[in-house]
Amino acid sequence: MKYIMLLIALCFSMISYCQEVPLPEWCFPLNGTNPEDIMSGRGANVNGTVHAIADRFGAKGRAISFDAKGGYLSFPLTAVADGERKERTFTYWMYAGKESLAQAFWAKDKAGNILLGMSKKGSRALLNIYHTDGRQNVSPDQQWMWDDSNFEEGEGWYFVAIAYSESGTHFYLTTPKGKMTECYSAFLPDWSLLPSLCVGTLDGIPAAGMDDFKVYDEALSKEQVEVLYQSESRFSVGDKALFNVGSNVRLGASTCYFHCVGLQETLRYAVQNQSDLLFVSADAGYALSAVPEVESEHQKWIFTPVKDTAEGSVFTITNCATGMNIADVQGSICQQVADATDSQKWSVNRSDYIAGKANELKQNKRTQPLLEEIYFDKSAKRIRVYVQFAEAENAKVKVSDIQGRLLHELSFSNVTLLEKDIKQPADGIYVVTVESDNCRINRKVFVNN
Repeated sequence: MKYIMLLIALCFSMISYCQEVPLPEWCFPLNGTNPEDIMSGRGANVNGTVHAIADRFGAKGRAISFDAKGGYLSFPLTAVADGERKERTFTYWMYAGKESLAQAFWAKDKAGNILLGMSKKGSRALLNIYHTDGRQNVSPDQQWMWDDSNFEEGEGWYFVAIAYSESGTHFYLTTPKGKMTECYSAFLPDWSLLPSLCVGTLDGIPAAGMDDFKVYDEALSKEQVEVLYQSESRFSVGDKALFNVGSNVRLGASTCYFHCVGLQETLRYAVQNQSDLLFVSADAGYALSAVPEVESEHQKWIFTPVKDTAEGSVFTITNCATGMNIADVQGSICQQVADATDSQKWSVNRSDYIAGKANELKQNKRTQPLLEEIYFDKSAKRIRVYVQFAEAENAKVKVSDIQGRLLHELSFSNVTLLEKDIKQPADGIYVVTVESDNCRINRKVFVNN
């Protein structure tokens, strides 16, 4: 009997260290005022005014806030037939400020009834739910979460996960200090009544600041939620650039998004290119490729810190299938057997990269930009262009529409810091191009006035 109990304990121990996490159905990094869903490449509808704010790591312009007069995002949910059972999970980070009332998300039926949502009221968490009578008439209601699931730690970023399962609703709240609580409700939403979901202000109720909003098409377990929290306390979804410590070469042609796909002794990630939304994959042998799906261990990566873990800025990136590290070998990005050289170390810390680029300039006379930020500032109704060159350069900024028609062209002489606001009043997708003596940058910008 003792051996059976030990075997059961061992099985539970293995489960606790082997948690797979699916990719989300919808994923909105909410970097500033960008409403793009990076799983489909489509943008949410922007209603009213939204603003860019600092995220939970203090990075400016990497999260979103909403105007109290009616700013919110909306996107359609996958259609569900009448009576069809459907599980879903919403996860997000919300900023609890001084306001006594703040809405995170909400959904209405076609008649305008609020049937789903979550808000902060005082220091308590509150869910929007509804009831039905014998004639299937709906009656909107609200339900308090338990006393210990609260915002009493004060202002800061809180991680929230709400799993709507066939057995009921599970609500998880993690405080800025890392305390997680779980609440249960017997509420079961009928998704056929809910054609879309909204994030932000609700009928005059101000909204919380939001970051990394995701929708999963299944009910995540408590263990999976804990894995996501552990991951997202370390990395935001993105986008971030990965730069090689040895050569300062960037991994891929664009910045990356990081999706936590599980925990097996260490956290595992899928790395998605921002430019084409493909996932980095390890081919047979030493090559790397980009694929549209995460189908095997070849698309999963382990980030191991090699600096002071308090900084957490430099990592080796190991493939879960091959066990080899991503390396830069004489300008060619591939996999190599693990070693301790800088060619296998990658930085996601912008200041480390700028310092490295300055040093590289002295040694190799290369003049790629040290820093670039190009985005639409909703509050100012401007496209902001901020590029820091390693040395003085002549530069041009061009703005074109998605069909390639040139709308603006500006020239600058002998600049090290290019900083320009461009008025672009019409909603749509634009391509901003920065050309200098030694580089060319293209960025897609979503404008939603």
